[in-house]
Amino acid sequence: MMATRKLKAKLREEVGTGKSHELRREGYMPGVLYGRNKETKNIAFNTKQLQKIVSEEGYGALVTLEIDGNNTAAILKDVQKEIVKDDFLHADFQELSENEEIRLTIPLYLENREAAEDNDTIVQLQLSEIDIECLPKYIVGHVNIDAKKLKDSPSITIGDLDLEGVNILHDDEEVIASLTYASKPEEDEEDESEGPIYEDEKSALE
Repeated sequence: MMATRKLKAKLREEVGTGKSHELRREGYMPGVLYGRNKETKNIAFNTKQLQKIVSEEGYGALVTLEIDGNNTAAILKDVQKEIVKDDFLHADFQELSENEEIRLTIPLYLENREAAEDNDTIVQLQLSEIDIECLPKYIVGHVNIDAKKLKDSPSITIGDLDLEGVNILHDDEEVIASLTYASKPEEDEEDESEGPIYEDEKSALE
């Protein structure tokens, strides 16, 4: 299971655009906490703290939300950002239950690319993320794909992944990475002539 980070939050009694702007001016941002068969809670938390968690753990970070002294295990499901400035505006958290499976998308990271490539071939990553379903204790933040395996096989597929307790929601035959021939730049043809070519001697003298 991936690391869990703590994030202090407080319940929001008032909602709306005006109140959200006020929160952001104070260094906080609005969000919601929801769960299956549970009432959605409007919460607020320190923007910089969430930005730090996202920068270190990614957008699917596991967090322990401390809301008015009560701890709740949750996963960050979505962050809305301002288009131009890329500022965090709003975040959605899903409450976790240890006996309830959750569906999420995790990234695939390719490593040891140079071990599989040479002057003629390069590694092509065809799948950058996968959808999985599992209990919270089996959640992983990402999966490393070792390109060295391509030295013995032409491709790496979903069926090659071995994740404990995780149901991967893809066909086993789906290709994650493969080797492809590198394209070479076309060489300019050299002009083999040593000088101008004239139609006849008369034109050469003119």
